[in-house]
Amino acid sequence: MATVRFMGRRDVETHCPISPTHLVSISDGEDDQAQIVQSRWASISFEYFVDGEYDETQMLMFGEKFPVSFQDYLLPPQAESLRSLVDRLASTGLDIVVNCQAGRSRSAAVARYISDLHGYDLKQETPDANQTVLRLLRRDSLLCSTYRDVTSAGSSDNKADGAVRALLKLLGLWTPSRQ
Repeated sequence: MATVRFMGRRDVETHCPISPTHLVSISDGEDDQAQIVQSRWASISFEYFVDGEYDETQMLMFGEKFPVSFQDYLLPPQAESLRSLVDRLASTGLDIVVNCQAGRSRSAAVARYISDLHGYDLKQETPDANQTVLRLLRRDSLLCSTYRDVTSAGSSDNKADGAVRALLKLLGLWTPSRQ
């Protein structure tokens, strides 16, 4: 059975996998990425987003400014790209290592997702997994619909209406009518 592990930056920089293994390396930016010996890995993918969380309430508070205010965080479009990458890597059946700076939050969330969705063996506990990252990878409907509502194109009135709908959905007071 294929395994998935997560680890911190220092550990991944010296890690030498026993069998062919993919690496997903997460850092805040290109100037902050782990120094990886490429020949040790079947493939290496670098992802960039800060270790921060947000939820529907914060999206509604920031409204149309949310995408700019949180541009360094993992947002739904980048989560879709990361999900596609993970799906491609998992389809090879090779082991996967995910790393981030501390090896506890972002990498734990991605590893948990790989284990849950693709059946990879994950022996590590994930109590500190970044819940926003995990929810985005799982396509959490409330989080994603709130993001769509606050980022929808159109006039300020349409955006305000979208924010009100998102707040009502969050409170369980509104469900979209079915056609």
